[in-house]
Amino acid sequence: MRVRIWVTVAVLVPLALLAAANWTRLLEPVEVDLFLLGVRWPLWPVVVGLPLLLTLVYLGAALLDRARTLRQVAALERQLEEARRDLDRGREAALDAVAERLEGSIAGLESAVEGAVSGLEMRLADRLRSVDAHLTRVEDEQRQRVEALAARVAAVRDELAADVGAAEDALLRAMRGTDDDVEAEADHVRPALPGATRD
Repeated sequence: MRVRIWVTVAVLVPLALLAAANWTRLLEPVEVDLFLLGVRWPLWPVVVGLPLLLTLVYLGAALLDRARTLRQVAALERQLEEARRDLDRGREAALDAVAERLEGSIAGLESAVEGAVSGLEMRLADRLRSVDAHLTRVEDEQRQRVEALAARVAAVRDELAADVGAAEDALLRAMRGTDDDVEAEADHVRPALPGATRD
């Protein structure tokens, strides 16, 4: 637009100076040949009016073109704003859909985890019960073995005590029998010795 104004000014200023310098001559009527007839008419409408009219038409067309461009820009801005709003709505809808899918997935995962945890808890409780039962059986078996071993040790101790007692009795009897034999032999030997007397 500025280029058009400068071009118009560059054309009109010399023309206006020329018209101002020759204004009296422009006002004088002259013979003008219109091909079909001849008329007497001043030159200022042709020299000044026609360029001025063309300049006004040129500037008006430029203003109309500028106004049309501004309307197009405004329409494009409105379309851009609508597209931006549509994009925001679409983005919000997509985010809502993603959030709903994530919530569904999280709920499914939570239910799956809860099911797995409950299953694990049940299996762990069963395993603990079986371990407790096994430990109880092992403790009972160990207790029975310890009791049997204690009974056996007691029996062996009694047997050993009885054997020791019997051995002591036999040893005492053997020692008494040896003393009796020694005395009997002494009795037999004493009469043979001269001067020996019996008790």
